[in-house]
Amino acid sequence: MFINKLLFSLYYPYCACLDRLLPSITLDGKKLRVLPGVYKPLDSEHRLADLIDEGKEVLDVGCGSGVITLFAAAKSRHVTAIDISPQAIANTQLNCAQHAIENVSIRQSDMFREVRGQFDYILSYPPLFQTSFQSSDKQWCTSTTFVDRLFSGAREHLKPHGRLLVLLPSIFRESPAELGARHGLVLERAVPHFHRSLATRIHSLPYLHFNMKNHVYIFRPQEDSAAAQSLSEKRSDP
Repeated sequence: MFINKLLFSLYYPYCACLDRLLPSITLDGKKLRVLPGVYKPLDSEHRLADLIDEGKEVLDVGCGSGVITLFAAAKSRHVTAIDISPQAIANTQLNCAQHAIENVSIRQSDMFREVRGQFDYILSYPPLFQTSFQSSDKQWCTSTTFVDRLFSGAREHLKPHGRLLVLLPSIFRESPAELGARHGLVLERAVPHFHRSLATRIHSLPYLHFNMKNHVYIFRPQEDSAAAQSLSEKRSDP
């Protein structure tokens, strides 16, 4: 933990300097501006939108630069984007305005605190490294609470047939299936996610960001035992 904190205390200002020198990235023809202090999308997380159906209600948790929101909005009825960081909120607003995206609501929220209602999809690319800093709103790839809070609150904000799509490394610190089960979610499938373009790989080099061998883990809400029993009885009726 101490080593991680030391490394990221240097890495964050280093990336902020890079973002001032390389303020934009282009993904599938869409140019995104990334503000200093906001995570630059280097893992093709915009491809999460490929796995959602059209015309649905979507929640983007930890929206950052707005990359997932931007691509999900192109095929969704409405996207709600949330982030704890004011910089991230400003960055998502900037990129949505730049691409004339209007079917979005963008709000600052400490995880689900300011979220109301239920969604067909919850999408997220969580911080992956367990390190705590004093200002929780000024870090984008380190957290000691994000993943657990995402999973613990997801079921409440999913419609009965909704899905949680989370981008995680194939070797995560905890079994995704066990993590989901602990919070009433069933892992349906894991989709390998190795879609980084050559341009993105080159762009990643100065950020010291290499292939994380990510998978998209897709979860559905676990049926309540009473509801599941009732459904089973209905299916068995002649």
